[in-house]
Amino acid sequence: MSPHTPSLQGADPSTSGNVIRSAFAFESAITVAAGSYFLFFPRHYLGRMLGTAATQITTTAVQMTQQYGAANIFVGGAVGLYVSNSRAAVESRKTVYRYILGWELLFVPVVVCQALMMEGGIPKSSLLATAGQFVPFIAWRAFALLCKPEWFESYQDRKKAE
Repeated sequence: MSPHTPSLQGADPSTSGNVIRSAFAFESAITVAAGSYFLFFPRHYLGRMLGTAATQITTTAVQMTQQYGAANIFVGGAVGLYVSNSRAAVESRKTVYRYILGWELLFVPVVVCQALMMEGGIPKSSLLATAGQFVPFIAWRAFALLCKPEWFESYQDRKKAE
């Protein structure tokens, strides 16, 4: 092979990234869908899903729910960028998973503390249910990062065969 032969670049075929790619696609779709729900139906979310009393569904609560929805849509879209097998996506997947796990590990205790230490607002049972919804995702990320690092693929430069 000539030293001037162009390299082929791509995901390392010796590592299997399909599981993580599927997880990123699923998480992206779910996060964008949930964000859209918060953005377009904030009163329904606050009233029916969280069980908030009608008198507590204030303009401020609606605005904050819509802002949270917009943030979810943005984050879900960003997570979707890591589904591709581009060099940047492949090399960043672990970092993205660690970052999201860090956020979840911060968010859940905040919500639990609100449930246990604050009166009024969102009902305690709804706050605890919200925190509980993150537990499977935290467990999944910890499992993937700690037990299945091979799922994250690696990127390699391959030489083109002549």
